[in-house]
Amino acid sequence: MAPVPLGPLGETYCEEHGEKIYFFCENDAEFLCVFCREGPTHQAHTVGFLDEAIQPYRDRLRSRLEALSMERDEIEDVKCREDQKLQVLLTQIENKKHQVEAAFERLQQELEQQRCLLLARLQELEQQIWKERDEYITKVSEEVTRLGAQVKELEEKCQQPASELLQDVRVNQSRCEMKTFVSPEAISPDLVKKIRDFHRKILTLPEMMRMFSENLAHHLEIDSGVITLDPQTASRSLVLSEDRKSVRYTRQKKNLPDSPLRFDG
Repeated sequence: MAPVPLGPLGETYCEEHGEKIYFFCENDAEFLCVFCREGPTHQAHTVGFLDEAIQPYRDRLRSRLEALSMERDEIEDVKCREDQKLQVLLTQIENKKHQVEAAFERLQQELEQQRCLLLARLQELEQQIWKERDEYITKVSEEVTRLGAQVKELEEKCQQPASELLQDVRVNQSRCEMKTFVSPEAISPDLVKKIRDFHRKILTLPEMMRMFSENLAHHLEIDSGVITLDPQTASRSLVLSEDRKSVRYTRQKKNLPDSPLRFDG
């Protein structure tokens, strides 16, 4: 029977008899007054005073409360520890990001420095080629001018009368003698060797850069933490986990189907 709050200070009274509630029936989970307690309905039931009957329930509630509080505290502790681990990992990731940025920045600086050195060397060779070209053209032009002057002089001699031409025949013969012109080399052998050597270095540069790029990509793609074990190649003395990420040894060899890839050594 449900109690009815009729009295002061939250006191409850029996709805049927109007008497104050003193007892609690554990069998029917009902509140009882004196008349209810003496009635035939609750004679064989376990009935106790209200304050005494509520105590086990309070104790159970307190016990459950303590257990829940401990479980909550443990979860909060685990959460705190895991959060600290995550923060450490995030800090490590951030540091690694800075390391990657710094490494590639250094690499970029080194590549830029080498690029500048190569271009400067090519510019030096270019300037040396232009210098030797100018020297070659100057020498050849001087020789062409000299020969042109001789041609003009001989043309004039050919137009002279026989008496005048024969008058100084010896001098004319000496002037008509052909001098062998040694043509200079447009590019010196030393410059040719420098260009050839530098050409060999430049020729291998794309292959070197390709190999470096492939090695770097291969190195960064390898993840040692991700493996999948193959049951077809596993020894009969090994037991693979269901996710194929771990393995354990057993003395009793398993009866596995034959496979040409299996390691039984």
